[in-house]
Amino acid sequence: MWKGYYGKEPFDLRLTALRMLYKLPLIAAAALLGAVVFGGGYYGKNVLLRGDRLYAATSVYRVEYAVDNVEDMMNVYVNDMSWNTYLQSKLFLDAVQGHLARAGAAGMGEEELAGAIQAQVLSDIRIPSTVVTTDSPEKSLAVARAVEEAMTRELAELLSEVDSVAVIDPCQAAPEVVPDVRPGRAFLLAAVLSCFFAVVVLLLKETGEDSIWLPGSVWKRYGLKTVGTIESRELAENVRYFFSRKGQAGEGLYEDVAVCAAQEGLDAEEVLERLKEACPGLIGDGWFAVPWPVGEPEAAGRLRRAGGILLAVRAGSHAGRALERTLEYLGQQDCPVTAAILWEADERLIRRYYLTGARSGGGKAGTGSEGI
Repeated sequence: MWKGYYGKEPFDLRLTALRMLYKLPLIAAAALLGAVVFGGGYYGKNVLLRGDRLYAATSVYRVEYAVDNVEDMMNVYVNDMSWNTYLQSKLFLDAVQGHLARAGAAGMGEEELAGAIQAQVLSDIRIPSTVVTTDSPEKSLAVARAVEEAMTRELAELLSEVDSVAVIDPCQAAPEVVPDVRPGRAFLLAAVLSCFFAVVVLLLKETGEDSIWLPGSVWKRYGLKTVGTIESRELAENVRYFFSRKGQAGEGLYEDVAVCAAQEGLDAEEVLERLKEACPGLIGDGWFAVPWPVGEPEAAGRLRRAGGILLAVRAGSHAGRALERTLEYLGQQDCPVTAAILWEADERLIRRYYLTGARSGGGKAGTGSEGI
């Protein structure tokens, strides 16, 4: 009975890296798609669909506190929240409404007026500023001037800790508020994140699926010796050794060797014909092809009578489960597999894999029959 070695098989970083290099076009496409979808969504929301334009008028003040010295002034805790609390109070808003009416400007609702006024204290608590933001520059300027009047008159009476408030930088204009929109960074971030998640998903898929890409994987996972691939330089020598009558070169090969398909849909006849072309003079007329035995159970009798069994294993994704099923069936039918050949293998991947290993290890490159 065959044994699997999934638990003992180490993670092959070199093979995974090569496989990921093969998927670079897919990763690049995922990054581009993510940049278009998420970056485009950000651009559309913040640029194309930004909404009404806003205009802000800013005024800066000098506040003198009712303290004896600077040290006492630092105990007066006045920050952005404190100033905004004062400016949102009904007494202050009523004062602003009164100044607007006296100036002949259009009035505003209390809630709208409260939402338009904001206070800021950037560094020095003696120098606060107010920002009035509305949907027109004229309205912003009118409200800002009314706020200046209320700050310099009513606020000093409202707050006992304040002696006086003076305007040191009155509002002169209400420029448009330019939102902090950075579409370039949004597109770049979306591309980077999409690329990252694509790599993670592909890595999980690559490490989790039962794919077979190297002849050595068949040996490591299933304990099957391999003759290599149809283009391996050592193919003829391996066939001569594995299928000699006494297990020694020069004693002659078995004349009745079965070339058996390990997966459904794999043409054993084609494998046999290619073997005859690749190993002229070694493959005799007694070698015969056997279809997938799980699909045609009567083929097991022919396999038991064969002098040896060469199992053709198709390389690629999702190849392992079908091979496991075939090995289980052959084990139950007392059909021992002599060796396997990796069919339809990616020869370029195999050459790069062993060439990379030779460069990193300082030895000569292998040829694709690892584990023999």
